[in-house]
Amino acid sequence: TRWNHDVDLNGKRVLIVGSAASAVQVVPEVAKIAGHLTVLQRTANWIMPRNWKQYTDRQRSRWHRFPFLISLIRKGQGALMGQVEYAVTLGHKRMAQFENMVKKFIDRTIDDPVLREALFPDSHYGCKRGLVSDDFYPALNRDNVDLIHAGLKEVTPGGVVTTDGQALEVDVIIYCTGYRILDFDRIDVVGEHGQQLAEFMGDDPRAYKSISVSGFPNYFFAVGPNGLVLNVSYFKTVEKSLATIVRLLSQMRDRDLQAIDLKPGLLEGYNDWMADRFGRFSWGASDCNSYYRNASGHAPFLFPGNFKEFCAAQDEINLDDYEARGA
Repeated sequence: TRWNHDVDLNGKRVLIVGSAASAVQVVPEVAKIAGHLTVLQRTANWIMPRNWKQYTDRQRSRWHRFPFLISLIRKGQGALMGQVEYAVTLGHKRMAQFENMVKKFIDRTIDDPVLREALFPDSHYGCKRGLVSDDFYPALNRDNVDLIHAGLKEVTPGGVVTTDGQALEVDVIIYCTGYRILDFDRIDVVGEHGQQLAEFMGDDPRAYKSISVSGFPNYFFAVGPNGLVLNVSYFKTVEKSLATIVRLLSQMRDRDLQAIDLKPGLLEGYNDWMADRFGRFSWGASDCNSYYRNASGHAPFLFPGNFKEFCAAQDEINLDDYEARGA
């Protein structure tokens, strides 16, 4: 996370709005230089310890000589990440283990019992984006840091008013309030019959196996709706989608086709299949309120399964799923 270093925070009264992915990176650094730092937290998040350790020169030298060792470490890290699938599955014992790990982390890190209680999430692990940080909780123990369990209601000339009615005087406001996802209106894409992609997607974006929609020939998503899998890195999912797209383009070239367009009906059938699976996971459950789910209750962001299932769905895609346009 970056901020404008031209803004002098030394000795200033700083307010950080938010307590999630950006905030866990920003708060520890700002706390070191601000005169006083206030963090507004609407809802608590599950924050795992990162257990970060700097690699030594000796380790780096050994891995340089024997590259397979670092490959083994990566495989081990991948295996640990694979457990996230079970940690976000409702009723699975791994979810309780992950939640207990965070609770113990809070218990041994936070000094104030009132603050400790405010930091315990009221949702299941995975309903909101899982976070990792070694220094966010310790930063909240500092004498110059306060956490207010409320949101932002109003910005005033001299500060802010929180949703629970507190008036705070601040010099600098830092917004860590998230970002838009699946924002198809950023690029003007027009379909075969003049329809805008942003209009087609609307507030409830869907795609066939995360890469295609009907009416937009030869248009593919590298990361479309439900195109990310939680138990692997972002890049592995994207690489799999791109491999599928390249395979389709190669098949088009071999058959000397000018364009392909997803057959009507496939989109609905695939999304009906996914809809039956969302309720298995904390992020897709009806009682989860996060950016993973939209106002209609649909969860358009994550794939409801593991990477193996995602790959199987991608491997099934072929030109038979598309209407071919002239040679």
